[in-house]
Amino acid sequence: MLGQAQRGAPGPTRTRLIVEPAMPVSLSVLPLDDPAEASRVAESSGVPAAILARHGARVRQTHRRANVIVVDVPEDRQVALARDLGDAGFVVRPPKPMYPLLNESVPSLDVPAMWNAGFAGARVRIAIIDTGADRHPDFADRIAAARDFTGHGGVDDVGHGTHVAGIVAGAGAVYRGVAPEASLVIAKALGASGGTEDAVLAAMSWASRQRVDVMNLSLGGAGDPKDPLSREVDALATEGIIVCIAAGNAGPASGTIGSPGCAAGAITVGATGKDRRLAAYSSRGPVPGLAAHKPDVLAIGGGVTPSAACHYGVGVASARAAALDADPCALSSRYVRMSGTSMATPHVSGLCALLVEASRARHPRLGRAARAMAVKRALLQGAIDVGVGADAGGAGVVDGKRALAALTTTHRTKAEAAI
Repeated sequence: MLGQAQRGAPGPTRTRLIVEPAMPVSLSVLPLDDPAEASRVAESSGVPAAILARHGARVRQTHRRANVIVVDVPEDRQVALARDLGDAGFVVRPPKPMYPLLNESVPSLDVPAMWNAGFAGARVRIAIIDTGADRHPDFADRIAAARDFTGHGGVDDVGHGTHVAGIVAGAGAVYRGVAPEASLVIAKALGASGGTEDAVLAAMSWASRQRVDVMNLSLGGAGDPKDPLSREVDALATEGIIVCIAAGNAGPASGTIGSPGCAAGAITVGATGKDRRLAAYSSRGPVPGLAAHKPDVLAIGGGVTPSAACHYGVGVASARAAALDADPCALSSRYVRMSGTSMATPHVSGLCALLVEASRARHPRLGRAARAMAVKRALLQGAIDVGVGADAGGAGVVDGKRALAALTTTHRTKAEAAI
């Protein structure tokens, strides 16, 4: 099968295709926006309406930053449509599959030093692009917006997104997230079998409309720094949204960071165990075609215990989705352990939220893009080198106290330069 089939609706099965035009895509139109507008944008990008009509194809999404168009077509017409659009000079392919990158952490990253300084994420919005999230008591009252992009409903029937959200912003008495006062924007782009890049693109574009400051993507798949997901990340970063992405769990081999973690504009996060030693599973650079080293930083992702009943017995404890069946890694009905760069990444997203709050308090007139750059610089400068090399560990393990000090220095330097 060439594309991603869509079932469950009357009529013939339809499938989606990614179309990459040579001309710029002028506007992002999402699945729930006006379909007529999507068709107009596609036509203005040079996609021939006559070819689409001949094969019964419909424009479903357009993405300005990634410069791609998503169409759906009857399954028995997809090969012919791809051939005709290819003959007309377009790159046409099925959406790439995407997967969650799953394989006492907060205090060990010196986050309480930032809480003690008065920063807990207040008035900062963090998007979780994942499997959805429960209305868990540790963060339910701070979910500002939520939307499903899978077509299977918004319930987190995997548990991955709920766990990630708890690490970012849980406010439990025992298991407390990094930014317990931050607001969450939940975009469900993955399900039990993973997802596709078009759903992730739509989720990211929608989240950007929700005025988020930080995006967390504990997911990935095959790709490179020039593919549509990487282009979307780079454009969002330029606009001043901090995008934290899991490096992946394909280590210890080198060159194993996929997309969108390979994007130049991403803060790409590798994982350590709770002892701050690089996790064997954490994906490594280098990234072909990218001058910068990846990952950018490390954070605690937990370890694995292959021979034990709970594979993640030394994993990170966080919120557990209510829909999950009995789990040997469950600590209670509301908490569970998991491990992976998926768990490392939300630690960094939460820390970035604290740094955004601190930056606003100390330098309120700084523009959005400049603030995002200052936060990323402070995060890297405050990291602790663990001696594994830049292609395995980036700048090192993030540290809240050191990052806050680096942010203060960055702001002071900017102020002095303006005199």
